[in-house]
Amino acid sequence: MSERQHVHPHPHHAHFSSSPEPGAKRRREDGGDDRNPTECIYPVKLKPGLRPGTGVDMAKRIEQLEERIQGYEARLAAQEAGLASVTQWRAEVTSSLALPTPSASAGIAPPSFPFELAPTPAVALTTISPAPSAGSFLDPLVLPPDDIVRDLIALYFSHIAPWAPILPPQQTFNAPWSIVVYAIVVVSLRLSTDPRIAGTKQQLRAAAKSHVLSHAIESTSIASVQALALLALDLIGSEQGPSSWGILALLTRSAVHLGLVTEDEGAGQATRVPNNLSRTSIIPPAHDWREDEARRRLFWLIFSLDRYACASTGWDFALPDFDIRRRLPCSDEIWAGGQWHSAPLFKPVLHRDAHPDPAALSPMAYLVEALDLLGRSHSLQSRVIEANDAREVEHRKDMVMTLTSAAKRWFADVPLAQMTPGPMPLVIAGVYHATLLKLNAYYAYPALSNGSPIEPYGGTCTSSAHALVQLVQQARDVGFRQASSPLFIWSAWVAARVLFINAFLAHQAQPDDDFEVILQALREMAAYWSLANQYVKLLERAKRKWAAGTTHTDPDANPSLPDAIHVLLDLRRTAYSAVGATDATPYVSPPDVNLSHLPAWAVQPLLGDLHNWFDLPAGLFADQ
Repeated sequence: MSERQHVHPHPHHAHFSSSPEPGAKRRREDGGDDRNPTECIYPVKLKPGLRPGTGVDMAKRIEQLEERIQGYEARLAAQEAGLASVTQWRAEVTSSLALPTPSASAGIAPPSFPFELAPTPAVALTTISPAPSAGSFLDPLVLPPDDIVRDLIALYFSHIAPWAPILPPQQTFNAPWSIVVYAIVVVSLRLSTDPRIAGTKQQLRAAAKSHVLSHAIESTSIASVQALALLALDLIGSEQGPSSWGILALLTRSAVHLGLVTEDEGAGQATRVPNNLSRTSIIPPAHDWREDEARRRLFWLIFSLDRYACASTGWDFALPDFDIRRRLPCSDEIWAGGQWHSAPLFKPVLHRDAHPDPAALSPMAYLVEALDLLGRSHSLQSRVIEANDAREVEHRKDMVMTLTSAAKRWFADVPLAQMTPGPMPLVIAGVYHATLLKLNAYYAYPALSNGSPIEPYGGTCTSSAHALVQLVQQARDVGFRQASSPLFIWSAWVAARVLFINAFLAHQAQPDDDFEVILQALREMAAYWSLANQYVKLLERAKRKWAAGTTHTDPDANPSLPDAIHVLLDLRRTAYSAVGATDATPYVSPPDVNLSHLPAWAVQPLLGDLHNWFDLPAGLFADQ
């Protein structure tokens, strides 16, 4: 038999030893075929069955799964019960909102505004839900019916956009509504007189606001920042104090984050400073002129809100001057066109050498400059100086005069007469006069005077206070529904405060008629912007305390001046620190200072030792 006949016919019949034969090993080393190795490894034989403890582990896992299933069932039952209650609540609200009341009969006349509302197909009646859907930024359950939304958009463009013009004039809106429309609803609900939503305004506002915030946190876009800016307008005009102004911090940081602080001059700018780090671009360049100008105006609104917030709270700027390189907003006619336009770069009033052409500028440019002057007065007054340092005190007064003169020259060139009558010229003039009052009122009544204002500070205060009274009367003629705004309300508060000081230190029996005019105007504006409520309460309380201290009819009257008047007389208090002041007024031993360097209320009888607060930082009382 040949060698081939000795080969086993099937591999199962082969016999393999646990170690190869020496010959086999040598054959592999000699280059033999190694595809069928002759060495096998057998594992150690284990006992049949599961490992010890495996059954216990499996039982524990089954118990855990059963507990989870029970928990899911309980949660599902709770959600079904909640859904049933929401369905019932929606049905009740739908029945209350589904009134056959057209927009015209709701007292909302169709105003004229420079944009077109695109018609939308008829949709099912939608109502507010307790919370926006987590799965969609275009949740139709958050907003009221579409016809009401269109009315609110019209109210925004008629009454708010004139002094906050950040949306393109040709922009159209249709359902499903964009995130900007949700913000428009939030800020415009205060102006609506529609009876269909009279009882649900707060719920609508809360749901739409929550929806905008969710979108802004999860989405980075110009539209989300526009919506945040409108939310900030609503917030500063409400009675919520600065502790709730986190939206402003998010807004200003978003402006920096998206590169809105500087102009996008094209690719050539990137080669100017090649050694700088290349910043990550979050959003693409504007695709046309209208979008470019919309971004520019959005930044200037954020700038304006930042300056107002700092002046009324004592905070530091979130957008420092040296970081800003932006062109001024152009006129609405140029914005409406399709041609690219380069307006002058913004320069502080104190540093510019020529006046820009007013025909090419939006009135918003003058509001920006007015708020820049206000910001500079805030920065000046925030610097700490020693009361005993007569040289530094005089230097401060010289700076006040320099800034006052620059502001007066600037205001003389503002073409207010050429602007459309309405809220914008009122706001510009109001901020200007409030800036002069903020600068000069602190020095108008020195400690060693007989109560008469010291010139030129006193004359500036008197003229600006009376000018603001006239502006308030003009706003009443226009209608506070259209002419009022948080900036204008703050300006009126500053004037009322100085009028109160003037009357008290002149030893009058009560505030004069101009004070009462502003106080009544604030009451009326509070119907639209509840911020005015805070100032009304403070001014009325001060009046009552003054009257009680003068007539001595109050058996519990304190021999010192009541705290409510302290708040008004201490011009180092900002608007919100005055509102949030406690009843307790700190009294300390007065230092040995030259009284001629102090304001009158520092040493007046009944005023306590207020001169200890001389030139402390403006935000000192923010936590009270």
